[in-house]
Amino acid sequence: MKSIIRTFLTSLILFAAASDIYSQTINELQNGIVDMRFGAFFHYGIRTYTGGAWGEANQDITKFDPTDLDCGQWADAMAAAKMKFGILTTKHHDGFCLWDSRYTDYDVASIPWRDGKGDVLREYVDALRKRNLVPCLYYSVWDNTAGIGNGPITEEDMKVIKGQITELLSNYGEIKLLFLDGWSWKMGHKEVPYDEIRALVKTLQPGCVMIDNTHLHCLYNNDIIHFEDGSACPPDNTVPAILSRLIYKNSGNSWFWDDRVPDAPLMSVLEIVDSCLSYLEPRWCSFILNLPPNPEGKIDDRIVSRLQKVGEAWTPDPNRKPIPEQNPFINKPITPFAATASTGQAYFAVDGKNDRYEYSVWESAVFLPQTLTVDLGEVHSGINILAYVPKYEPVIVPLTEGSVMKYKVYSSSDMMDFYEVARGEWSGDTKMKETTFEPVKARYIRLEIETANGPFAAATEISVGKTN
Repeated sequence: MKSIIRTFLTSLILFAAASDIYSQTINELQNGIVDMRFGAFFHYGIRTYTGGAWGEANQDITKFDPTDLDCGQWADAMAAAKMKFGILTTKHHDGFCLWDSRYTDYDVASIPWRDGKGDVLREYVDALRKRNLVPCLYYSVWDNTAGIGNGPITEEDMKVIKGQITELLSNYGEIKLLFLDGWSWKMGHKEVPYDEIRALVKTLQPGCVMIDNTHLHCLYNNDIIHFEDGSACPPDNTVPAILSRLIYKNSGNSWFWDDRVPDAPLMSVLEIVDSCLSYLEPRWCSFILNLPPNPEGKIDDRIVSRLQKVGEAWTPDPNRKPIPEQNPFINKPITPFAATASTGQAYFAVDGKNDRYEYSVWESAVFLPQTLTVDLGEVHSGINILAYVPKYEPVIVPLTEGSVMKYKVYSSSDMMDFYEVARGEWSGDTKMKETTFEPVKARYIRLEIETANGPFAAATEISVGKTN
């Protein structure tokens, strides 16, 4: 009964705020995250207690037994460092849920801890809000224990994914940022349709900013770019972004607490303040510092001490200008059904699958012009934007070869009669490109490449949709 009442009250609160949230543009929502500037990443779950391998399935969840879980201590440490928001791993790749999910028994409500009534997520959001901090959530689409993402996605898999996201965004108040992982790089945004998940998130919470850990450093199917530990935000960045780092070094790159962490050296105050916060702030990139809670359920004392000193040494720059006006944005994407091309494997341009080591890229034969036609599966109205991601090479080495320069865009409802809707020129560099046009009713959108940077054309991704 308490759960039902809590859900009802949460729904009323979200409904009451809906008019304000709906009035916010995507740029205003992006600015809201970028303006927070400094946040914490809490990787916490069964791996904290088992030391299991990355994404290991079927771990013994009865070992999850924090003796003194204290999310208030986490929040106090954040406040001391002048952090504004936190991100908690509600479910990592292993599938263990830190809340009571009706879609699995692999969660905190199915173990002896707190007699099966524990809810880490509830304690986390309450503790942060009590200190005027913003709780944000991480959710892994890939679930190695349930097998979601280990083979073709089924209707039941989609029911679980959508059901758990609905629980997260319905039962815990306003969530300003949902960080998704194990999606683009594991199964792709076509296998688990990006438009369906985005529509669900934006319906439940219109003011929620979505991030997927695509490893593509552009706004392809993302509200904000994420630069993961090991990559860097370029000095000329002008798009909304966040960058994450581990506070401890030489620990095997484990985001979760393990036995190596107590002896691992920490980032210095100078490294955090000068090399990260002060470097990223003028580049409109918020900084997220990973703070792994220990098996007791607390942040290690030496990390707490380091955060206190960071807060004493750093103050946000009140004179930083708002983020520059952004390029047109696909606010309502349409997940492609298929694609064809004059040459090459067109599917690679619409599979939505990108891994930092294995980018799937469409490359044409060595002659131009070339065409790439996206099939949306059915006729859609109001299409007015196409976005293009140039070629990427493994290990995040972007290349300009094949990058489209002079182009035309056509639309068709029947794959027979095509009508030109846009034409133009792009710079031929590695950055994502967009072109807008008057809204059309179409099933097929064709990109014709007249010239490119080199003798062939290439595309990591092509996406189509609506700006509103």
